[in-house]
Amino acid sequence: MNNDPLLPPQPIALDRRRTDASELESLRREIALRDDILSLAAHELRNPLHALSLHLALARATAQAGSGVDAAERIRRAELTLKRYSERVTVLMELLASPGVTYPLARRRVDVKALLATLVDSLEQEARSRMISVGIVGDDAAFDPMRGVDPVAFEQVVDNLLLNAFKHSGASEVTIRLSAGNGAWRVQVEDNGGGIALADQQTIFEKFAVAAHSSRGAGTGLGLWIVTRLVQAMGGEITLKSTPGKGSIFSVRIPEGDDMNTTR
Repeated sequence: MNNDPLLPPQPIALDRRRTDASELESLRREIALRDDILSLAAHELRNPLHALSLHLALARATAQAGSGVDAAERIRRAELTLKRYSERVTVLMELLASPGVTYPLARRRVDVKALLATLVDSLEQEARSRMISVGIVGDDAAFDPMRGVDPVAFEQVVDNLLLNAFKHSGASEVTIRLSAGNGAWRVQVEDNGGGIALADQQTIFEKFAVAAHSSRGAGTGLGLWIVTRLVQAMGGEITLKSTPGKGSIFSVRIPEGDDMNTTR
C-alpha cells in the first residue's frame, strides 16, 4: 500500500468492494429464485398428495368392504391424479427456472368438456369433504374443442382457481362458466362465499399474498400468482369481481391460437 500523501489513492480496494457487492447481489437474486422454485414445488405437491390420500383412503375402505371393482376404480383415479400433477410440477419448475415469463407452450386442439369433467372428478373428494357442490355450465359452442390451447396450463389455471375457492371463500357452491367468441375463450370460476375486500383485491394476485378474507387463514399465497403467470404465458388476462358478503368471480380470457409448440 502506498502511504505517500502526494500520490492519489489507489482504486484497487474500492473496485474490489464494488465487485464483491455485485457478486453478493447476484447471489441474493439466485437464492431468491431458488426460494421461489422451492415454494412453488411445495405448493403444487401439497394439493395432489392430499387428493391422493383421499382417493387411497376410500380405496382401502372399499376393498375392506369387499367391493373389489370399485376399489380398482378408486386406485385408477389416484394413479391418473398422480400422473397429471407430475406433468404439471415439471412444467412449472421450468417456468420458474428462467427469469421472466418463459413457458414452453404446447398448443393443440383440446376437448375442453372432457378436460373439465376429468378435473372436477379428480377434485370430487376435496369438494365433498368441504361440503361444496361444483357445476360446469356453458352453451354448446363453448364446449366445442378449443384450438391452440396448452391443456396442461389451461387445466392448472382452472384447478388453482377452484382450489382457491374451496379453501378460502367459505362457499357452498362453485360454478365454472365457459364461453367462446371473437377469437377467445372465457372461463369464469364463481363462488357464493364471503367475497373479497377491495384492499385485498388490489394485491391478491401478488406472490405470497393471502387475503384477509380467507376462511382458512394462512396459506402460501402462490395459487393466484401461478394462475397469473400461466394466463400471461398464454397471452390472456385475468380479472376479479367481488363484493364482500356476495361471493367472487374470477374471469380468465385466453385468445384462440394456432396448434403448434411455442414459447412466450
